[in-house]
Amino acid sequence: MPTFARPLVAHVLLASLAVPLVGSLAPPARADAPATDPKAEARDRFDRGLRYFNDGDNASALAEFKRAHDLTGNTVVLFNLGLVYAAMGRPVDAADALDKVLADTSGLKPEQVARAKQVKDDQTAHIARINVASSVAATIEVDNVDVGKAPTTAPIRLASGTHVVGLVAPGYVPQRKEITIAGGATQDVAFELVAMEGKAAHVTVKSRLPGADVLIDGQVAGRTPLTQSLTVAPGKHEIALRRAGYGTARRDITLGDGASGEVTLEPDEDTSVIAAEGAVLALDLSETQAVVTVDGASRGPYAAPLKLARGPHRLLVERGDFLSVERDVTLDGGKTTTVKIVLEPTPTYRAHYASSESTQRAWGWVATVGGVALAGGGVGYLMWNKGQKSTAQDDFSTKTATLDAAKSPLGNCYDPSGALALHQAECEGLVSDVNLAAAKVDSVKKRDLYGYAIAGAGVGVTVVGIVLLATSHDPHKYDPKEAPTASGVRVMPVAWALPGGGFVGLGGAF
Repeated sequence: MPTFARPLVAHVLLASLAVPLVGSLAPPARADAPATDPKAEARDRFDRGLRYFNDGDNASALAEFKRAHDLTGNTVVLFNLGLVYAAMGRPVDAADALDKVLADTSGLKPEQVARAKQVKDDQTAHIARINVASSVAATIEVDNVDVGKAPTTAPIRLASGTHVVGLVAPGYVPQRKEITIAGGATQDVAFELVAMEGKAAHVTVKSRLPGADVLIDGQVAGRTPLTQSLTVAPGKHEIALRRAGYGTARRDITLGDGASGEVTLEPDEDTSVIAAEGAVLALDLSETQAVVTVDGASRGPYAAPLKLARGPHRLLVERGDFLSVERDVTLDGGKTTTVKIVLEPTPTYRAHYASSESTQRAWGWVATVGGVALAGGGVGYLMWNKGQKSTAQDDFSTKTATLDAAKSPLGNCYDPSGALALHQAECEGLVSDVNLAAAKVDSVKKRDLYGYAIAGAGVGVTVVGIVLLATSHDPHKYDPKEAPTASGVRVMPVAWALPGGGFVGLGGAF
């Protein structure tokens, strides 16, 4: 990251809080718009660009915005491109894009025009210039990317900070110099190329570790990840990878005339340096049980913040049934950087999840309502049976009293064996009536068990229903979020995280 990254973030933050990413005033796409419709494609790509940038995938966001602008030439898209370039630390591209915006401000509001000028002026302040002098005609490389021919006829613009400037010419030994230049400054870089025997060779240096200096025979030749091979003189060379917080990895390679070779270097972490000077990466994950990979090395399921070397890292977050998320993060030494990761489910899992949760909720409601009804029926039955018990008990009491009276000294059942024996059949009838009444009381009391069983079953079913509802989730949790519409512009919330800062705003889709 160039040295202007932190002040750049502050300016982009201020700019974007007022005008983050905006949409044009063209009407929204119809659902039946053909896929080949340039406006429909541009609209879709603009939306994807917003999502990619919000997720921290700047390269993909930039590609989508560029395509949207190629299709429409829309000034609003170009304005957003300028803001994205600024956020990515590419002041030359940002200034060029915003220059074009200011040359044709159609579609922008006055405050957006003012913001474009402010961001453009800020980015211009971070642009440096170099004049490259060479003893022979050669191709100029800046950070391993061809940028022009030497000797230059006009200064080459580049972002302020540290760069590797190289010259490559047929028949000459390639040369490279590391320079550090401030914004607004102009620096002369001169090369005296030396003729070599044979044809130039090429070496491709691969590594999963970003932000590491690539050294050829002790001289800085680039920084990972390299976008193309490095041109070298034929012969034996030492290729090394060096970065703070890691041990230096080295490999010797011998290349013949015009040969190409490849070297893979993976430096090991220096735990003592990381413990003393490292940084902390904390993840705010939308899902649990996510597996984290940093710079190609698995860190297992994420359970706690990670202590890593300061500087850039490539983060990969994976979870079964969800789309993996890759993110470039830059960590400041001694600080904790929190990165929010929202994992999106695969279409198959999204459909399964929605169906499963809807079914669970439906059964939860069925069980809850049915259980309450069943419990209510049981309670109602107990209340009804209470009246039956009272009636049966009263009948038993009445018949018992009648029998007791018949057995009294004045009753006709007092002495069945004596003078009143002729009334024995009547007495036995009274006893039978009492026994029948007692049996009915017992029978009615036992019927309470049915009521308690029904009420208990109802309570149990209700508890199951409540548990199903309590443990269910929103079946629409993973549904694509539809943005509200206003004046033909769809608006969606946007939260961007940048090294050293971030902001929340509204992004529009035209």
